[in-house]
Amino acid sequence: MASASGLKRTDSITDNMSSPDASKQSRYHMKRCFAKYLEKGRRIIKVHDLMEEMEQVIKDQNDRNQILEGNLGFLLSFTQEAIVDPPYVAFAVRPDPGVWEYVKVSSENLSVEPITSTDYLKFKERIYDEKWY
Repeated sequence: MASASGLKRTDSITDNMSSPDASKQSRYHMKRCFAKYLEKGRRIIKVHDLMEEMEQVIKDQNDRNQILEGNLGFLLSFTQEAIVDPPYVAFAVRPDPGVWEYVKVSSENLSVEPITSTDYLKFKERIYDEKWY
């Protein structure tokens, strides 16, 4: 997985995820991973399940390593859980002890935007009651 050594305390997950990945192939694999995450609809996914589903999509170890060294690997290395609410996947990210960030990623264009903890919890509540706001 991506190491935390490249992350400075002042960097946010959104800032680091907003830089484009190195190749179109990485973007292709990331879109396939997010399609897999959305496949079962609304749900909570723990990090080990995120990794397992990514391995199902990206069979080639070299391709998988390339993804893990890029933006998706960076995000997954700090993720505690993810909430799927199509077309978004919201991530609860803990880059440092006592520091939490919440982001949502669009599966359509892989755009990343920060959300508040309240918005993250709303994503979580909608799993059980889609009319809950």
